[in-house]
Amino acid sequence: MKIASVADDRPVDLDPVRQEAYDWIVRFMAGHMTPADVAVMKAWYRQSPEHRSAYAEARRVWQSLGPIASESRRGPHNRQVIPMARAAPRRSPAMPSRRLFLGGALAAASVACVAIRPPLDLWPSYTELMADYRTGAGERRQVQLSNHVALDLNTKTSIAVRTQSPMATEIEMLSGEAAISTAASESPLTVVAANGRVITTNAEFNLRCDGGQASISCLKGQLNVARDGQSMALTDGQQVTYGSQGMGAVAAIDPASITAWQQGVLTFDATPVHQVISELNRYRPGRIVLMNGDIGRRLLNARIKIAETDKIIVQIVQIFGAKARELPGGVVFLT
Repeated sequence: MKIASVADDRPVDLDPVRQEAYDWIVRFMAGHMTPADVAVMKAWYRQSPEHRSAYAEARRVWQSLGPIASESRRGPHNRQVIPMARAAPRRSPAMPSRRLFLGGALAAASVACVAIRPPLDLWPSYTELMADYRTGAGERRQVQLSNHVALDLNTKTSIAVRTQSPMATEIEMLSGEAAISTAASESPLTVVAANGRVITTNAEFNLRCDGGQASISCLKGQLNVARDGQSMALTDGQQVTYGSQGMGAVAAIDPASITAWQQGVLTFDATPVHQVISELNRYRPGRIVLMNGDIGRRLLNARIKIAETDKIIVQIVQIFGAKARELPGGVVFLT
């Protein structure tokens, strides 16, 4: 990418796809898009890997430039320090000029580490906002994708539909967890998650995707799991997990435990506290932040309703002597 002068309000020698990506990001974050506009943006995004790469680049630039853009709009005489414990009124995102946005790309390109996720995961990433179906914290949603494919989305789950036709259906799990069922059909279902694929024509399975790792549990029927040249066939009561270290071995599962979330229940059996908190953060608004590593390694047994997740915080305080400090927005620090 070449930018001749940041004094000009339009970039020079920027290829059309990247130009369109920057324009989409600016419009989206300014809140100037109708539902029809969002649908057009999604169609543009799916046109090719080049379009998706350009969008990701524009997103990274925005995330590194966003605070600067916001400050520039307010001006030096209007800046103020907002105490951590006091939440500012929610406002529409400020929209920087194309000159400021694209000029900032030069600085962003030299940054060694750019935040891909929002702070504390308090709001969805841009990728999740591109999903066709999405659930928020503590929310579930059932989707009948076709006559043959049904989805039960767990909390904080994002699904994008790549292909849907009588011949084949392909979806991508961007993040989260879902119970997926396919009726007997000659039309295959392919689910893409964490650079792997699950393919089946007749199965019920649970798929969970956390970052670069995915766990697939076959509850009924047969399915095939493939990633990086490795392939594994699963049948009733079998599970496989894959990630950056490759594909693991097939393991036996307790289907009732895997699907407990569908009954509105969370079960922890001798689970390290840090893992318990990580799981709770999927179901409640805000964020629980554990600051005590010793407590994080302690083991906890619990069975609670998803609607009562804050009871676990009380147990951690009472059992392990943790101290809890609550902040606005559902943020809790445990020390």
